[in-house]
Amino acid sequence: MELSTPVLLVGIGLRKAPNRPAVRVGRIAGLVAGPEGAGPLPPSALRLPEPLAFAGLPELRAWLVAREARLAAALHAIGGCRELGIELHEDAAGHAAWLRDGDEGLAGGAGAGPARAARRHLIGQRVEAILASAARAAVLPTPGAAPSSWTAAVPAAAVHRLRAALDLEARRLVGTGLSLRLGPPGGSGGLARAILQDA
Repeated sequence: MELSTPVLLVGIGLRKAPNRPAVRVGRIAGLVAGPEGAGPLPPSALRLPEPLAFAGLPELRAWLVAREARLAAALHAIGGCRELGIELHEDAAGHAAWLRDGDEGLAGGAGAGPARAARRHLIGQRVEAILASAARAAVLPTPGAAPSSWTAAVPAAAVHRLRAALDLEARRLVGTGLSLRLGPPGGSGGLARAILQDA
């Protein structure tokens, strides 16, 4: 298959997709932008958050060859999964006020910064424990950083159960100054960004 330049890579799969131009390299297929009416990417494909542009097919093949083993392993690991994004948001003033209401040591105007950080860390640990119960792979916050977002690959059969557990955790946070927000399945692109990192 030859395509006119430039070539836009839109996804990576273990097999080609019907009506979608693709470049096969070893165990993976690079799914590229096609003409109007090209078929959608299959659910099993790794969708790129943004298309990657290449000057031509040789450049695209070289890029895929250099990453073929890692991409094939990742695609096998997350096969049959849906991507789920979770974000922890903080209203600093509201969180500090909620902590002061429940802690006499903070009620006199003591700084709530350490207590806020400790509680964010605790909520992050609870989110990660929930993810560990069902997720096949996850992108976690950088160690030592304030937890703020997670992306998980969840087997399709477990998505409903995992979302219910996270929704329960979110309801527990109502009125505390912290909120947990779940994105729609497949909406975050965090897995693709992590898998495609060259670091």
